[in-house]
Amino acid sequence: MSLNINNLIRNLILIKSLKDIFAIHKILFSDLYEWAGNKRNINIYKEEPILARLSVNYSDYNSINTDLNKLDKEFIKMNWKELKSKEKIDKIVWFISKLWRIHPFREGNTRTVTTFLYLFVKQIELKVNIDFIGKHAKYFRNALVMASIDEYSEYEHLTNILMDSIFLKEINENKYKTIKECEVEKYAYQTHNIKNNE
Repeated sequence: MSLNINNLIRNLILIKSLKDIFAIHKILFSDLYEWAGNKRNINIYKEEPILARLSVNYSDYNSINTDLNKLDKEFIKMNWKELKSKEKIDKIVWFISKLWRIHPFREGNTRTVTTFLYLFVKQIELKVNIDFIGKHAKYFRNALVMASIDEYSEYEHLTNILMDSIFLKEINENKYKTIKECEVEKYAYQTHNIKNNE
């Protein structure tokens, strides 16, 4: 996995569309999953401690292409060069959270979206410290969850860590230990469950 990430970073895929996540997923996970780079064909859920064990409402697998196409149209028409740094970050947070909520893949969505984020931010002349995000990976994932709960979405957690990873301010070590009193360090990775269609 780490060799594949290094290969991506070294060769810097040119991001033209949100659909480039399929190529990224294939590179990252081709050694692990035979379906790497392909959208999921099942519905999934995952109990999230930060949501009192509820799941994010991921896209129905039949709607992945439609949802992604709709989001991608907005992404493609963005004129990133005209935006100031803070405006870029706000837009990136919005797009990344919507992309992650679609959850196009059975597994590996967070790593794929994070890699997409890293490559794209560099492309629009911001420098994200990927090691900083890696150090606070559990916070970052839970921030994605909190930014992906439809009308109740809270983007500030994702915005804060992205801002800090770009501008590398002096950080209070306790800052990334909790989100809404939930201790993110207690988060333990679990695979997704298959959601039965009713």
